Amino acid sequence: MKYSHEQLLILLAVVPNVVAAVVAARKWPQLPPALRTLAVLVWFALFTEVFCRVLWLLKLSNLFAFPIYITIEFGLLAGLYSQAIGGAWLPRLRWPLVVGLGVLAGLESVFSFAHTIGVDNAARVVESLFVVLLTLSYYHASLQRPSSPYIWREPLFWVSTGLLFFFAGNFLIYTFMSFAFYYHRQQVVQLWAIHAALNIILYSTYAYALWISPRR
Repeated sequence: MKYSHEQLLILLAVVPNVVAAVVAARKWPQLPPALRTLAVLVWFALFTEVFCRVLWLLKLSNLFAFPIYITIEFGLLAGLYSQAIGGAWLPRLRWPLVVGLGVLAGLESVFSFAHTIGVDNAARVVESLFVVLLTLSYYHASLQRPSSPYIWREPLFWVSTGLLFFFAGNFLIYTFMSFAFYYHRQQVVQLWAIHAALNIILYSTYAYALWISPRR
């Protein structure tokens, strides 16, 4: 079977995730708490990716996994930044935001399955906006209390940069995905190829951040 460039990119997007998972396992004893949270996220993402691909090969629906994945992913990221940013506002808001996003993702999944509404991807758009705000808060906090004269040596700088690129791109992709699906069906594959490229960037920054992480 011959694959297009877009399809090959989508298929190979899991490779950096595997690399990040191996690095996380290799570095686990040395990781500080925030990066241990990142390691758990990397392993959970890889498990979900493999699980969903197996269901796809078996021609079974994997849509039920997305609300679970979105909720846990955002919960782990919120936990990571609760440790990294400091202050009291994020720990106070963390669980209401996680629960609210989980409820939104669950309702969206139920309504989409029942075909009762035409709006899709709302949970992904909201999550993207929240994560972009978290990364910007991290940058602001880092400027207020610089811990290193070379910010590119900070693992969380690379994590935040990867997340900023990924979720800013996600915000645009998922905002226009439904429009493309109904009016420009041929562009859907291109959007997923862009998403795969952003995923490669994200997990490459995860792997690098875990690799350069300091000892506890």
